[in-house]
Amino acid sequence: MIAKAKSISHGARGIDYALKKEGAEIIDKRFVIGENGTEIKSEFKIFQDLNTRATNKDLSFVLSPEPKDGRNLTNAEFREIGEDFLKRMKLDQHQAIIVKHKDRDHTHLHIFANRIDTNGKAFKDSFISKDSQRAADKIAKERGLTRAKVVEAYNKEMTKELRGQIFEKHKAILQHRPRDFQAYKDLMQSSGVKVVPTINKAKKLQGFKLEYQGQSFKASEVNRSMTLSKMGVEKTFSGQNPELKTTRKRDRGFGLER
Repeated sequence: MIAKAKSISHGARGIDYALKKEGAEIIDKRFVIGENGTEIKSEFKIFQDLNTRATNKDLSFVLSPEPKDGRNLTNAEFREIGEDFLKRMKLDQHQAIIVKHKDRDHTHLHIFANRIDTNGKAFKDSFISKDSQRAADKIAKERGLTRAKVVEAYNKEMTKELRGQIFEKHKAILQHRPRDFQAYKDLMQSSGVKVVPTINKAKKLQGFKLEYQGQSFKASEVNRSMTLSKMGVEKTFSGQNPELKTTRKRDRGFGLER
């Protein structure tokens, strides 16, 4: 489960956005009774007016379980997750509203909380992003949900594997000794890898990306040896290719020479 967090000054607009989203559901309200952003913000403001030093007095959180987890969670479970999260963040005694969104296959929570407590003290938000992700990770672990660290590790391993597959195809293509970049591009395409050239304002080849199984990589991300100078391929290609992209400056990441 992934968490995003920030302090904001436009809580009313944020709450209205959350509530007006198609299919939005209010999962819980804590110490507020308002029906829209303006009403809830006015309730927040009762305590926010006690603090004249803080500028961003509203807190915005997004809790996103993995899609497969979100599909199986009930509203009651989402409410428990929201309450648990606020408690771990030490915001359970602050005013808040929890709204559920279901975008396609991605069900997640929007939580808006008053940064100012009933005594006029502001919640310390210096490390709010790290603290919120830590809280979300503990909740996911305890509830048997997919943890962000697990997803990150899986994606990293998959990316490494895809880069390796692309590089093996690249080496196999070079065995055919393509006469120029266009020939290399066509051969890679026949192997299932789409090569997307990048040209500069002078209409000269600057670099290229490789698209494979829904992922896109710079050539240098696949392997640093994937430069035209090292490949021994002439930098000629079809100038009418609709896939060419124009950039304003040289992207050193591709490792291609002018």
